[in-house]
Amino acid sequence: MTSKKQTEKKKMNPILWFLFAIVIPLIIVSIIIAVILSFSGFNIVDWVKKTGSNTPVISHLVTSQEEDQLAEELERLNQELQSRNEELDQLNTLNTNLEATIEELETELTKQEATISRYESENHVDGDSEEIESEVSLKNLAKTFEEMKPVRAADILSNMTQEEVILILKELSDDVRGGILEAMDAELAANIASEMLN
Repeated sequence: MTSKKQTEKKKMNPILWFLFAIVIPLIIVSIIIAVILSFSGFNIVDWVKKTGSNTPVISHLVTSQEEDQLAEELERLNQELQSRNEELDQLNTLNTNLEATIEELETELTKQEATISRYESENHVDGDSEEIESEVSLKNLAKTFEEMKPVRAADILSNMTQEEVILILKELSDDVRGGILEAMDAELAANIASEMLN
């Protein structure tokens, strides 16, 4: 039994001997050399990277400073591209919504214009009731323009005759009228304001 234990100790002794006699002293000496070189001003990390990049197998494992900077720049550019794509998607969605709103408003305007022309074409109505109906439809049309954004209302009114624009603007409140005139072309707005004063 004692001979088996001695045999096992002898088998383990070469491994322990190798570990304590070679591996641990090499590690300690390497650490001491690294500390001494660091205090003397030698940059060990850069030296290891430079030497490793020239060694065929190790060069694939070691990255240079330039490669690190390029990788960071690439990552930054990818993030910027992603944020720009998100902004573009949001703007496309907004554009689609605005186009739908414009179509709805143009449809409403067409309906209102049809209503006005229908009332104008009906001659069998006497003068007073025709005038009352015309005023009612004008007020309804003015209310429609009042609910619009000033820029959109100005675009639509710019395509109408000056007399029609003046009739509609007279029905609007001062704030709404001012917003629409401000959104119009300056020359057209000046002509309309001048006609409204007369």
